[in-house]
Amino acid sequence: MVIGVIVVDDHPMVLRGTIEMIEEAPDLKVVASGRDGDEALELALRHRPDVLMLDVQMPRRDGIEVVRELRRQDQRVGVVILSAADDEGTILRALQAGANGYLLKTATETEIQQAIRLVAGGGAAILQPEVQKAVVSSYQRPLPPPPGPVDALSDRELEILRTLAHDLTNKEIAARLGISDRTVQQHLANITSKLGVASRTGAVLKALQLGMISLEDLRV
Repeated sequence: MVIGVIVVDDHPMVLRGTIEMIEEAPDLKVVASGRDGDEALELALRHRPDVLMLDVQMPRRDGIEVVRELRRQDQRVGVVILSAADDEGTILRALQAGANGYLLKTATETEIQQAIRLVAGGGAAILQPEVQKAVVSSYQRPLPPPPGPVDALSDRELEILRTLAHDLTNKEIAARLGISDRTVQQHLANITSKLGVASRTGAVLKALQLGMISLEDLRV
């Protein structure tokens, strides 16, 4: 199976280099590319790729705005942010908006290809130590209580929630828990609905904030 990818970046050299790194892998194909946020959204909705890879800082509409709007219109497209922005605030805002993964532009060809495969398979892509550190550190200090009530998760939903940060695909989760892929998909839909989030990564972040899981649960 070939994974279809759209790449959007306003820097021509970065755009070309990213496309070349992706297409070095025989199972990945760039189906379209763009140069600004409006184009990113339009291309994603037109082509419905497996994965949209885009920068945060772009003309006309930034990457986080693109993710928010895309999640309002289509929950199926996987999104990986590829950005030079390494500050904690930007990383968390992107993930909370619904991005499935976040990579810095220092990422290697292997890391980029792996992130695309993980997200296309239903996993989360927080691969680099710098990004992991930003996410973890934000939950090592007190946070304000979240707004509004959250429906309780079942024991099985909590079990699946703990697997989400381990970069497992739906098929791998199903095999680990001895259930079908379809059952995993249904549980994931219930989890994101109950937590009021748009993605698996958002579910992990919200669960950490609510104390449903701990940082220890994120360690493989």
